[in-house]
Amino acid sequence: MANANSSQTGLMAEYNAADCTHVVDGAVAFGFNGSDMVSWDWDNDKASLAGDSMGTFVLSDNNKNSGKVTYNLDQESPFNKNLTDLCNANKTFPIDIRSTTEHVWGDHCKVSRIPAGSNGDNSGNRPWVVIVTNLMYERLDSNS
Repeated sequence: MANANSSQTGLMAEYNAADCTHVVDGAVAFGFNGSDMVSWDWDNDKASLAGDSMGTFVLSDNNKNSGKVTYNLDQESPFNKNLTDLCNANKTFPIDIRSTTEHVWGDHCKVSRIPAGSNGDNSGNRPWVVIVTNLMYERLDSNS
Protein backbone atom coordinates (compact mmCIF):
# COMPACT_ATOMS: atom_id res chain seq x y z
CA MET A 1 0.00 0.00 0.00
CA ALA A 2 1.26 3.46 -0.86
CA ASN A 3 2.03 6.05 1.77
CA ALA A 4 -0.97 8.33 2.37
CA ASN A 5 1.11 11.48 1.72
CA SER A 6 2.84 10.57 -1.51
CA SER A 7 2.93 11.45 -5.18
CA GLN A 8 0.62 8.45 -5.78
CA THR A 9 -2.12 9.44 -3.34
CA GLY A 10 -1.67 13.18 -2.90
CA LEU A 11 -1.22 15.17 0.28
CA MET A 12 -3.62 15.47 3.17
CA ALA A 13 -5.16 18.93 3.43
CA GLU A 14 -3.81 21.26 6.10
CA TYR A 15 -6.21 22.11 8.92
CA ASN A 16 -6.40 25.54 10.50
CA ALA A 17 -9.10 26.26 13.08
CA ALA A 18 -9.04 29.91 12.03
CA ASP A 19 -10.46 28.82 8.65
CA CYS A 20 -13.61 27.39 10.29
CA THR A 21 -16.82 29.39 10.44
CA HIS A 22 -19.87 28.55 12.52
CA VAL A 23 -22.97 30.56 11.64
CA VAL A 24 -26.12 30.32 13.77
CA ASP A 25 -29.20 32.27 12.66
CA GLY A 26 -27.01 34.57 10.54
CA ALA A 27 -24.51 35.38 13.32
CA VAL A 28 -20.97 34.00 13.52
CA ALA A 29 -20.46 32.00 16.74
CA PHE A 30 -17.32 32.73 18.77
CA GLY A 31 -15.85 32.27 22.24
CA PHE A 32 -15.46 28.50 22.20
CA ASN A 33 -14.18 26.37 25.09
CA GLY A 34 -11.75 23.48 24.92
CA SER A 35 -10.48 21.56 21.93
CA ASP A 36 -13.77 20.81 20.10
CA MET A 37 -15.49 24.01 19.07
CA VAL A 38 -18.39 22.26 17.38
CA SER A 39 -19.36 18.62 16.91
CA TRP A 40 -22.19 16.96 15.02
CA ASP A 41 -23.82 13.55 14.77
CA TRP A 42 -26.84 12.00 13.10
CA ASP A 43 -29.71 10.38 14.99
CA ASN A 44 -29.97 7.40 12.64
CA ASP A 45 -27.79 5.22 10.44
CA LYS A 46 -28.17 5.67 6.67
CA ALA A 47 -28.71 1.93 6.20
CA SER A 48 -29.58 -1.09 8.31
CA LEU A 49 -29.36 -4.84 7.94
CA ALA A 50 -31.90 -7.30 9.34
CA GLY A 51 -31.59 -11.05 9.12
CA ASP A 52 -33.57 -14.09 10.12
CA SER A 53 -32.36 -17.33 11.72
CA MET A 54 -31.92 -18.96 8.30
CA GLY A 55 -29.39 -16.35 7.18
CA THR A 56 -31.65 -14.37 4.87
CA PHE A 57 -30.91 -10.67 5.09
CA VAL A 58 -32.63 -7.49 4.01
CA LEU A 59 -30.64 -4.30 3.52
CA SER A 60 -32.80 -1.23 4.11
CA ASP A 61 -32.11 2.42 3.34
CA ASN A 62 -33.05 4.94 5.99
CA ASN A 63 -34.12 8.36 4.74
CA LYS A 64 -34.16 9.95 8.19
CA ASN A 65 -31.34 12.45 8.48
CA SER A 66 -32.08 14.40 11.63
CA GLY A 67 -29.16 15.10 13.92
CA LYS A 68 -27.61 17.19 16.65
CA VAL A 69 -24.92 19.85 16.62
CA THR A 70 -23.13 20.77 19.84
CA TYR A 71 -21.55 24.21 20.22
CA ASN A 72 -19.01 24.16 23.08
CA LEU A 73 -18.95 27.77 24.24
CA ASP A 74 -16.93 29.13 27.11
CA GLN A 75 -19.24 30.30 29.91
CA GLU A 76 -17.90 33.85 29.35
CA SER A 77 -18.60 33.87 25.59
CA PRO A 78 -20.96 36.67 24.58
CA PHE A 79 -22.47 34.23 22.04
CA ASN A 80 -24.22 32.42 24.92
CA LYS A 81 -26.74 35.29 24.78
CA ASN A 82 -27.57 34.53 21.13
CA LEU A 83 -28.30 30.88 21.89
CA THR A 84 -30.17 31.74 25.10
CA ASP A 85 -32.43 34.12 23.18
CA LEU A 86 -33.08 31.52 20.45
CA CYS A 87 -33.91 28.89 23.07
CA ASN A 88 -36.19 31.14 25.14
CA ALA A 89 -38.06 32.23 22.00
CA ASN A 90 -38.41 28.62 20.74
CA LYS A 91 -37.21 29.99 17.42
CA THR A 92 -36.43 27.87 14.38
CA PHE A 93 -33.25 28.99 12.62
CA PRO A 94 -30.56 27.86 10.13
CA ILE A 95 -26.98 26.79 10.89
CA ASP A 96 -23.93 26.62 8.64
CA ILE A 97 -20.57 25.10 9.61
CA ARG A 98 -17.56 25.21 7.29
CA SER A 99 -13.91 24.29 7.27
CA THR A 100 -11.67 24.15 4.23
CA THR A 101 -12.77 20.56 3.55
CA GLU A 102 -16.21 20.08 5.18
CA HIS A 103 -19.60 21.75 5.07
CA VAL A 104 -22.40 20.90 7.53
CA TRP A 105 -25.72 22.71 7.53
CA GLY A 106 -29.39 22.62 8.36
CA ASP A 107 -32.27 25.00 7.71
CA HIS A 108 -34.70 23.95 10.45
CA CYS A 109 -32.96 23.91 13.84
CA LYS A 110 -33.84 24.58 17.46
CA VAL A 111 -31.86 24.78 20.68
CA SER A 112 -32.90 21.73 22.72
CA ARG A 113 -32.38 23.38 26.14
CA ILE A 114 -30.23 25.76 28.14
CA PRO A 115 -27.04 23.81 28.95
CA ALA A 116 -26.13 22.73 32.45
CA GLY A 117 -23.38 24.76 34.03
CA SER A 118 -21.15 25.18 37.03
CA ASN A 119 -18.70 27.66 38.51
CA GLY A 120 -15.26 26.65 39.73
CA ASP A 121 -11.56 27.40 39.50
CA ASN A 122 -11.72 28.14 35.76
CA SER A 123 -14.27 29.33 33.26
CA GLY A 124 -16.44 26.36 32.29
CA ASN A 125 -17.90 24.85 29.16
CA ARG A 126 -21.47 25.51 28.03
CA PRO A 127 -22.38 22.70 25.59
CA TRP A 128 -25.33 24.02 23.57
CA VAL A 129 -27.16 21.20 21.76
CA VAL A 130 -29.04 22.18 18.61
CA ILE A 131 -31.45 19.70 17.05
CA VAL A 132 -31.55 19.70 13.25
CA THR A 133 -34.42 18.23 11.23
CA ASN A 134 -32.37 17.75 8.05
CA LEU A 135 -28.65 17.66 8.88
CA MET A 136 -26.67 17.83 5.65
CA TYR A 137 -22.98 17.13 4.98
CA GLU A 138 -20.67 17.55 2.00
CA ARG A 139 -16.94 17.33 1.37
CA LEU A 140 -15.35 20.42 -0.18
CA ASP A 141 -12.01 18.87 -1.13
CA SER A 142 -11.33 16.98 -4.31
CA ASN A 143 -9.50 13.75 -5.10
CA SER A 144 -7.35 15.28 -7.82
